[in-house]
Amino acid sequence: MGRRPLSVRARQGGLARNLGWLLAVMVCMVVGAAGPALPDPNPAAHTSNPQGSPQTNGLETLTPRQEPMSPSGRKTFVDLTPAELAKVVVELKHLQPAANQDMLPQILKRVGATVAAFFDTFYNVTCTERVISTVATPMHAVELGYDYKFNYVALPMPGTDKVTLQEFRTDSKGAPVQPQSIKGVVTIGFVTRLNHFHPDYQSDSHFRYLGREEMKGQDTYVVAFAQQPAMARHPAFVEYGNTRGRVFMQGVAWIDPESFRILRLRTDILQPELKVGLQRETTEIEYSEVTFGQGGKTLWLPRAVIVTGQLLRYSFHNRHHYSDYRLFVVKAGETQKGP
Repeated sequence: MGRRPLSVRARQGGLARNLGWLLAVMVCMVVGAAGPALPDPNPAAHTSNPQGSPQTNGLETLTPRQEPMSPSGRKTFVDLTPAELAKVVVELKHLQPAANQDMLPQILKRVGATVAAFFDTFYNVTCTERVISTVATPMHAVELGYDYKFNYVALPMPGTDKVTLQEFRTDSKGAPVQPQSIKGVVTIGFVTRLNHFHPDYQSDSHFRYLGREEMKGQDTYVVAFAQQPAMARHPAFVEYGNTRGRVFMQGVAWIDPESFRILRLRTDILQPELKVGLQRETTEIEYSEVTFGQGGKTLWLPRAVIVTGQLLRYSFHNRHHYSDYRLFVVKAGETQKGP
C-alpha cells in the first residue's frame, strides 16, 4: 500500500493550517548552503581542493594533557588563553579571566539543568522571522541575497532523543517554504543550538570556564566548549548542491549567574568542510525571555541571530530577527491510499 506524506494541522486563533512535511528534517543544521546556481568565479581552482590547505593559528595549548584540538590540528576555543581567545572572539576583550577551573563543574551542572528543562517542557512554537542575506565574492563581481519574512516553526519530535526539535519555515498560509537558495545561503536550526549544554550530551565536548564579563550591563559567567569529533552525537550538517558534509562545533556561552540561562551563544565550526567548500562559519545568537499568554508559559528563545562565513570563494552574511512568538496545537495523522 502506498502512503501519502504525513500532514499536520495546526490550530491557532481558531484557524486551521495545513503544514505538510515538504522539507527535509534540518535538526542541528548549521547551514543549507546556496545550491548549484551560485556561479563559480574560478572553476579551475575548485577541481581538487577548493579550499587550499587549512591555515593553522600557531597558538600554544594552555593545558597540553587534555589535547582538545580539532581534527585539523587547530587549537580550539578551549585551548586558548583568554588573551588569545579575545583576538578571535572580540566580545571577550573585557573578560575578567578565571583564576582556576574550580567553578566549572557547578556551572555546567546548573546550566545543564536549565537546558534540560528547556527541552523537556518545550512547546509547539511559531514566530515571525525576517531574514536578510547577502553573498559576495572578494572582488564583488557577484552579489546575491534576499530579504524575506516567514513564519518560523519549532516542534518537539516525539520518539527522538531529548534535544531534537523540528525547525522549518512556512508562508502565511502555513505551507512549508524555504528562501530561494539560488539567491543566497540558507541558514536554520538555532533553537536547538543549546543542545551542547544538555547534561546528557556534555560528555561530547570539552569545556573551560573563562571567567566573568559584563554584557549589556549584566554580569555573566563565560564558558567555552569544543565538541570531540570522535564522541559527538550531534554534529551539524551543511549542503551545497547535491553534496552534504558534516561539521563539529566550538563556541562560547554567556550565562546568567542567577538563573543559569544562556543569554548569548557564539558557535564556530572546528575546521573547514572541504567536501562542501565551507571554509568558516560563525553563528551568534542572542536570547530573550518570551512569556506566552496561554497559561503564562515562559521560554528563552532566539531574538536575533547573525551568521557569517565563507563558502568556496563566496562570503555570506545572514541576519535573522524573531518577533511575535506564539504557541499552537498540532494534530498529526497519516493517511493511506490503495495500491
